[in-house]
Amino acid sequence: MKRKDFFSIAILVIGFVATARAQFSAGIRAGASIGNVRTPVIIDLIAPDFQYLPGIDFGILGEYQIKDKFSITGQINYREKGFRMAENRAVDLFGINMPLGVRVDTRLRYLDLPVQFKYDLGRGPIKAYLKAGPQFGYALNGRIKTKANFLVDWNLTNTPIDLDAINYRRFEVGILGGGGVEFDTGQGSVMMDISYHQGITDLFKLPVAELDIKNHGFGFGIGYKISL
Repeated sequence: MKRKDFFSIAILVIGFVATARAQFSAGIRAGASIGNVRTPVIIDLIAPDFQYLPGIDFGILGEYQIKDKFSITGQINYREKGFRMAENRAVDLFGINMPLGVRVDTRLRYLDLPVQFKYDLGRGPIKAYLKAGPQFGYALNGRIKTKANFLVDWNLTNTPIDLDAINYRRFEVGILGGGGVEFDTGQGSVMMDISYHQGITDLFKLPVAELDIKNHGFGFGIGYKISL
């Protein structure tokens, strides 16, 4: 997926939003994410355990109602992905076992564009819903932060990642699904949701092999939308 293709999709979504009229609603959403990577078995054998990394997730959304319970939603989100590696052990200091740990956070910041089909599970002022569909992402930048823990936390390094130098695929295609609850406030609607995303794109482009490392993770958010 090329950069111009990503922005072409974004323009199409914005154009769709602009022509929707009365059946269209727009809003904002903010929340948290926890991300990790799926790796092949060979990497799991030689590398430390990959753990979930907490991050932030926020953006703007639009929704176009097709039928009574069906609609299409589109979002433009800023989302943090990545993974954490940690090693902990006890050190004997004057006969007292003291915890010693090292943590490495690899954080990638993405601009994501999910397009989902939404189905309402009920009617009235409070209703649940389910959503699922494709997601297109572009990695803006990344950083690796290391921290040591011995009595207190010590920040060691905070280094930017040159994504192009490590053959990182900035463009990502994935699947996003989830559900939530929507509360009608009269003037608009408050939404609370949970989602799961699974990347399809291998994150690294190498000339001789595919590493098969892919993003995945969960998102939790609250939003507000109004009809236009």
